[in-house]
Amino acid sequence: MSRKIKILMLGSLFLNILLIGASIGHISHSLGRNHWGRKPGPEFTVQLPKDKEKLFFETMEKARLENKEIYRQIRETREKAIAILTAPEFDEAAYQREVEKLHELRGQMKQRFANATIELAKQFNQTERKALAEYLRHPPPPPSGARFNSPPSEVSLPR
Repeated sequence: MSRKIKILMLGSLFLNILLIGASIGHISHSLGRNHWGRKPGPEFTVQLPKDKEKLFFETMEKARLENKEIYRQIRETREKAIAILTAPEFDEAAYQREVEKLHELRGQMKQRFANATIELAKQFNQTERKALAEYLRHPPPPPSGARFNSPPSEVSLPR
């Protein structure tokens, strides 16, 4: 085997090893981020005093519990809309009513979270409100396996 062929084979082997390593690193990184029940804690709470951190989690948990009934109504309304949509005869008016009800329920749910945010903002100083705004801009992703329109899991303290 000539010297050029040996150098090309060694170079190819080296590049393939790098490619395999990068692929394994990428896959393991994405698995660690999205699976195994790992839920990143809200990093902004690190910037809050303990009493404000506790207030944040209590307020968000209260809003989540208040929205629990709305989540149930959203699921029921969504099922009704799907039943109307898949019926042998399509009833446009009934479907439109269910869709409008869905929009109203989602609006109520968002308003409750907005009210919770207002309550927090009233008790936070400017630095804490900036941290809250950043958290709201980039909230943690929902846990893997979370269904659309299902209530969020309870708000937990970061470890």
